Parts: sequence; structure tokens; C-alpha cells
Amino acid sequence: MVGSTSLVNIVSAEENFDKNMTNNETPINIMTEGNENVEIKEITRDQYIKNLAENEGITIEQADKIAKERTEKALEEINKMPEMKNKKNLKANNIVWRQASWKQAYSRNKSFVAEMDASFEVWSSGSFRQINSCTVGSSLAAGTHRASWKKSNQWKTTKFPVTQATVGVTGKFYTTVTSGGGVSMSVPGFSVSGSSSTSKTFVSDSMTIQRQWSVY
Repeated sequence: MVGSTSLVNIVSAEENFDKNMTNNETPINIMTEGNENVEIKEITRDQYIKNLAENEGITIEQADKIAKERTEKALEEINKMPEMKNKKNLKANNIVWRQASWKQAYSRNKSFVAEMDASFEVWSSGSFRQINSCTVGSSLAAGTHRASWKKSNQWKTTKFPVTQATVGVTGKFYTTVTSGGGVSMSVPGFSVSGSSSTSKTFVSDSMTIQRQWSVY
């Protein structure tokens, strides 16, 4: 939740988020350190399992079981690849976990920003890399008044292992504005979804965030 205020009108911030909304089809290498538009970091398996559980709405135990099954299946497929012809015994210590975060502003009111977080399990040996599995979530990154972000859908590449994966989410922003004596209230780019004698709740149009990620 982002702080509350009683101002009648919300004015879009002048911050420039345009860079975050261009070239969205160019894959980003998750094995790098990221740049000004995307944060990429290494995480532990425990954090990956936690992210998977939160994103899927399941328990840690269930997430751990799912992750193990996905890892085993991915390693079986990797072992069949031509690059692995003269190699034996794929090792679990060749697995790393990476997390990438991408922020996107709402095109009709750039004061509101959502963040998509994608976590990846990667098998890496020398120059050979494969994404074993991934999970995706999202959250509110910025907003005005009492703002929130509600995800309505999420998707990701379904066939693994791969060298490039696509992940995405769709959701809406909500914000509640308190009145200052019966004066009409409005939020640019939003429509009214509910009201009381002291406040109005506004909802944005749906916004989709989608990115392609790679290991090269």
C-alpha cells in the first residue's frame, strides 16, 4: 500500500518511464548483472522455492516437490542433447537460481507502476546453459493515494529446458481517494469502481507486462 492523501485530483508524475516500455521483445540475458531498467540477481534455492509457493498459491512443501520434479525432468532432457554426448552424470551443483525484476508504468497514468518478478532455475556448465524452470509474480512498485495492484493472470513458457523463456502477467491498479468535503474526485486513466460518503475507489484498465529472458 502506498500512502494516503486527501488531495482531490491526482496528477501524473513527470518521471520518464518510456525506456521501460520500449524494445520489450528483445531478450534479456539473466546471467548478467542487469541494467538501469532491469534488476537481476542470484538467489538461493530456498528463495526460489519461496517465490514458487507465493506465485502459485501453494505450500513450501508442495513447491519443493514440484521444483524437484521439474529439475529431474529437465536434466533428463538435457542429458539427451547433442552437446552432452561425451559428458556423464549431470550434477546438481551445476544449477544456479536467478531472479529478474522489470518495472512498467501504466500508459494512461505513469504515477502507477507494477513490477514483474521472474525467478529461474538454470543448469550451467562452462558455456552450455539451459533454463530448467521458472516462476513469475508481480506487485505494486509505485502509486498514489492508497494504491494496490491485483494480478488477474500470469503465464510462462511451458516446455523446458530452453535457452529462452517468455513470462508475463496481466493486472489492474486500484486506488482509494478520501474526499475533502464533497468535492468531486478523479484519477486520470481510472474509472470509479466503488464509493462511500468519505472516499472513492478507482480502477485502471488492464495492463500486461511481458518479457523474454535468455541465458546467452
